[in-house]
Amino acid sequence: MSAMCRSATIRARPRGRRAGFALPSAIFLMVILAALGAFIVRVNMLQTGSSVLDVLGVKAYQAAAAGTEWGAYQVLIPAAAVCLAQTDLTFPGTALAPFTSRVKCTLTTSTDELGVNVSVYQIMATACNQPPCPNPAPANANYVARQITVTLAR
Repeated sequence: MSAMCRSATIRARPRGRRAGFALPSAIFLMVILAALGAFIVRVNMLQTGSSVLDVLGVKAYQAAAAGTEWGAYQVLIPAAAVCLAQTDLTFPGTALAPFTSRVKCTLTTSTDELGVNVSVYQIMATACNQPPCPNPAPANANYVARQITVTLAR
């Protein structure tokens, strides 16, 4: 019987330094993974914002190019040949609808070395998505503006 009592008695191991080591390790790994996840989300948001600004910049450039082409047409058509001081163009119903292109035209006349009068037109188009263009105090961070200048002699 004494053999039976010995086998039924189980001695508990004394707790050593290893007890509870898994919990701090798990918390440390969770904090590191959370910080890494937050960093990845932040980089993704910055990249998405940069892509949006890039697309808006291309659209602003196209609106400015449309403004210079319109100004050149006003100057070069034989019937009109008008250099308008300043005109604002809008693009309703197109992909450029949020943009306004401010077109300015200046005319200078001079004579060349042969004594011929030459009219020099400088057409400057500034396009932006928050008029007036250029906007000194834009309302939000997605403001973009592009400017193109064309010089024509006639």
